[in-house]
Amino acid sequence: TIQHQFRMYSLDNSYDFNDLEDWEKRIIKTINEPVEFVAELKYDGASISILYENGKLAQAVTRGDGFQGDEITANVRTISDIPLTLKGNYPEKFYMRGEIYLTKKNFDKINKSREEEGLDPFMKPRNTASGSLKMQDSSEVRKRGLSAVLYQFLSENTDAKSHWELLQNTKEWGFKTSDQARLCNTLEEVKEFITYWDE
Repeated sequence: TIQHQFRMYSLDNSYDFNDLEDWEKRIIKTINEPVEFVAELKYDGASISILYENGKLAQAVTRGDGFQGDEITANVRTISDIPLTLKGNYPEKFYMRGEIYLTKKNFDKINKSREEEGLDPFMKPRNTASGSLKMQDSSEVRKRGLSAVLYQFLSENTDAKSHWELLQNTKEWGFKTSDQARLCNTLEEVKEFITYWDE
């Protein structure tokens, strides 16, 4: 069990635009200046925190209870979406947060194989991805074909002025971030993003 240096929070839910408007007002009242937003899709997977030191993957930990999680470095190293070595001009030490998930295609492939072996199929991709990360044999984890998307940079030191700038930087270092992420200068643009994906 590993203690998180930075607590891993869960996301708050909102089901209408009034909530978002109230949230924006609270933010502006707190910081007393205009804000921009980054709209991203929520991936339904297992949350992960990955420590990079001197450009190399040093440690990977599950979300756990938000304060501490399970160390699963060997298994995370098997996921091709997660770089083991970085490129470019990256900080000496930082954390990347994201989601480990199974694509529908790989989930179906795993279940087909299980059925051929006379085993019961897995029921949910999210639970299968999460369970895969805790397996003892990393070579078996590699066979599962897990995917990852990374969406948050955490460090005690950064020159970046915004979350959007950090996302662009992490792409240059070799991280896979969401292709659907969008910079929104106003809350109206966030609403357009939500409406588009809703439809």
